[in-house]
Amino acid sequence: MSKLFITVLNMSITASFAALIIIFARMLLRKSPKIFSYALWAVVWFRLICPVSFESALSLLPGQNLMFYNVDTLANPNALSEQYGAGGAVKQTLESTLTAVNTSSNANLIDTAVKIAAAVWILGIAIILCHSAISYLKLRNRISTATFYKDNIFETDQIHTPFVLGLMRPRIYIPTGLEQKELDYILKHEQIHIKRRDYVIKPIAFFTVVLHWFNPIVWISYFLMSKDMEMSCDEEVIRQSKEDIRVSYSRSLLSLSMKQSGLLAPLAFGESNIKTRIKNILNYKKPALWAICPACILVVAISMALAANPSDKIEYLASAEKFLEYKTDYVGDASKVGNIISLLDFPENINYSYFELHTENVPYGITVHLNTDAKTRNKYTGAINQTPFEKNAIIMFSLIGNVDYINFNLTDGQNDYLIQYTKDQADAMVGKDIREFSLDKKTFAQLLKIGDKIEESFINENKNSSITTIGGADGPLKMYETDKVDKSEQIVAFAWEVINKDIAYYEENPEVKIIDSKITRLERIESFDDLTDKTIDVYALEYRLLPEDLSKVVLAGGMDVDDDGWLKETSSMGSPLLVVSRDDDSIEFIGIVMTGTAVEEGSLKTVVRELLEKNQ
Repeated sequence: MSKLFITVLNMSITASFAALIIIFARMLLRKSPKIFSYALWAVVWFRLICPVSFESALSLLPGQNLMFYNVDTLANPNALSEQYGAGGAVKQTLESTLTAVNTSSNANLIDTAVKIAAAVWILGIAIILCHSAISYLKLRNRISTATFYKDNIFETDQIHTPFVLGLMRPRIYIPTGLEQKELDYILKHEQIHIKRRDYVIKPIAFFTVVLHWFNPIVWISYFLMSKDMEMSCDEEVIRQSKEDIRVSYSRSLLSLSMKQSGLLAPLAFGESNIKTRIKNILNYKKPALWAICPACILVVAISMALAANPSDKIEYLASAEKFLEYKTDYVGDASKVGNIISLLDFPENINYSYFELHTENVPYGITVHLNTDAKTRNKYTGAINQTPFEKNAIIMFSLIGNVDYINFNLTDGQNDYLIQYTKDQADAMVGKDIREFSLDKKTFAQLLKIGDKIEESFINENKNSSITTIGGADGPLKMYETDKVDKSEQIVAFAWEVINKDIAYYEENPEVKIIDSKITRLERIESFDDLTDKTIDVYALEYRLLPEDLSKVVLAGGMDVDDDGWLKETSSMGSPLLVVSRDDDSIEFIGIVMTGTAVEEGSLKTVVRELLEKNQ
């Protein structure tokens, strides 16, 4: 039910944009026959019931940044959604919210919120339908004694205005005591409704509105459509008349006017909006052909532009076509693998050198060797800054059939740093088999576009803000903005200072060699403004160290190893917390406190204050 609700929400948001444009278009068409305004509402109805559409560069609808994604993506904000374009969600807003606290708790919170919203949605539908059903049954009861007049026309003294009722065999019901001249106008009006199948269109439109009852723009659209329907019908009666009947027709309309009763009202001659309808009738002139043609062109153009989804940018489709030319089922196809790598974009100051294929035994892999300088290599050490490589790994996994892992080896000529991704990690990032994104050009273009959005966001944050991460060692890290001052590299440097001391501790044993290390969490968890004249920030630090031979490592109390053989940062005193001071001009590393000490003292602030006093 939650997925259905999200789908309806997507359609409702898209249709709202279409409706707003049509409301504006009605103003442009105010002097044109109302049949054109009436026809425009068909595209809103299409958007309200159809979750898919064709794509066009001429679409007037916004792109994916304003749309909700499906419920699976809400629960997993790290996943790349395939719903990209006019039918997709408010992704950036969700990400900025979700990254403020733990991802899993946010997922549960959002999932619960969606389920509650879906339940309220269903309840609202049930209430409106029950109310409408009761109103309909009351009306049927009132006309149950109607007598046959002629053809499909029935007469009764229980109603005050004529209307059409029925879907399969529509009938015209008229009140008793009508003058013949009035009756002629009425019958022409109602017969035009029947001829145009308005008696079918209006109930369908109503039930569509019920589906989207939570959206006020949809209700406004429904009432405006009903208004345009009646005014266009009035105009058609006048147009077909051989004499000027505008005044007498208006008098009949006024004498038989009524307020609508119930939401699902039948097609009544004297419905509400009487003032507007009479004004439109009195001002009506039979349109000339030269005035009709521009209106026709405008209606067709707007309808096509609103029915279409925004298309993928030409450059993404062109890039997708180039990549897909080298798609292969075999990691051993060196020519195609090489061409795929040559099409990848690498960060500034990182240059592609060559690649190696590891195909002797399962698992099969690829190592991409990259040349850089020491400063750039250090920047991409650990998981924090590796989003550009994550994007490239996803592209490669999508295109290369049986590759199990991909390495990016950064070297400055003296030291190497290896970044590794596995096929399972890639599948987890996108929420399904990554290779499904390379089934066709359009889908792969979406993957490229989303990847660029992620990398662009990473670059902007890395330039203008302090980067903090949440998540663990077993999944991709999420980034969010904490400070306007760019001090992220200093915080990372402080973290590596702590990690290198831990590495040195392990390597005091000559039999132990740490061959790799990575930061898995660096998150600001607390700030204090009342301890010194500077702001004191506390960062949770989690990291992993990979020993060459785990059996040589002596694990003291509290030390732990993860499932892949990496040493964790934990000890008998818990995990380290970085304490730093900052102001507008500088940032300084104070030292570390341990989580175990904070628990014993009962207050993190107390432990931080003791550290500050110790350093004075």
